[in-house]
Amino acid sequence: MELTKEQIKIIKDYYKKIIPSKEFKDELENKRKDVSFITELLDKDKLRGMTEIEFGKLISNLWSSLFWGNKDFLVNKIIQSNGMDKIRKQLINLLYGSDNFEKRFDKFLKEIKGIGPAALTEILCKYNPRKFGIWNDKARKGLKELKFKDLPLNKYYITGKEYIRVNDALLEILNVLKKLGFSNPDLLVVDNFLYFVSTKKFKEEGDEDFDHDEIRDFIKDIGNWLGFETETEKLIAEGARVDDVWRARIANLGVVTYVFEVHKHGSIDSLILNLEKALSNPTVQKIVAVSNAKQLERIKKEVRVLSENFRKALAYWEVKDVVETHDSLSKAIENIAKLELVKSQFGE
Repeated sequence: MELTKEQIKIIKDYYKKIIPSKEFKDELENKRKDVSFITELLDKDKLRGMTEIEFGKLISNLWSSLFWGNKDFLVNKIIQSNGMDKIRKQLINLLYGSDNFEKRFDKFLKEIKGIGPAALTEILCKYNPRKFGIWNDKARKGLKELKFKDLPLNKYYITGKEYIRVNDALLEILNVLKKLGFSNPDLLVVDNFLYFVSTKKFKEEGDEDFDHDEIRDFIKDIGNWLGFETETEKLIAEGARVDDVWRARIANLGVVTYVFEVHKHGSIDSLILNLEKALSNPTVQKIVAVSNAKQLERIKKEVRVLSENFRKALAYWEVKDVVETHDSLSKAIENIAKLELVKSQFGE
């Protein structure tokens, strides 16, 4: 992948603003602290005998896990969903397998529940930061700001083939940083650079396209942080499979359930029918349609003729507000986590 003159100029402009800053250097230093520890955990011989405690340390020290106040819950959920034998096998295959890398990447995402693209690519980067880069929301926003157009920048779950294209772009940025004088950079530096590009300059673009699965997972995260039991892709009533469920157990009310459907495109009638079926579950107290502003206006028009009970039960959540809530809560959780109020059994 060859960068355009415009892209190189934009990178140079950001380089001058970001690289000399103390904030950039401090953040990079913090990121580097985790690398040698995780690289050691991912040694092939160690992986063969990886214990639950060691796997817990791996997951707990990922930046993608920073926002979990109770990391033990996250680790135990991944272990219970997959089993340690399967986790060990897939990690060894991912990092040391003889198959085509694309296939190993795709197989890991398919086989291991609870580890998405952000965590997976972070594991790859910390295993070999000179070869593998990180794919997360900040990287995507940074790449958009740098005018990359032929990448899957509106997708959260990417394939191995798509990740290789993304990684090629990250390596090209790395080459530019080298030429600009950054001493001995790697893809951790590129990740940090894109993080600062995205957080300082990226602007919301209103009703632009969004990734359905990413927003679904953001809603799940928000529910977890608020203390709800959460599930995705849940069959909540006969014929009604919904994107997200938040569930709370209240002493005098029993179980209370909130349902979320993310609507990107397709039939609004089908969306409404699914939500009507979901509302037939007696524990469901609220149903929420999630989309961009234009789609939500279309949904509101369609439900005007429906029953008052349905209209009162239905709420609307704009995608940009989901993203803003996720960003704000994740920052709050990250700051609270620094206090170490809850000690993890998987800590170093």
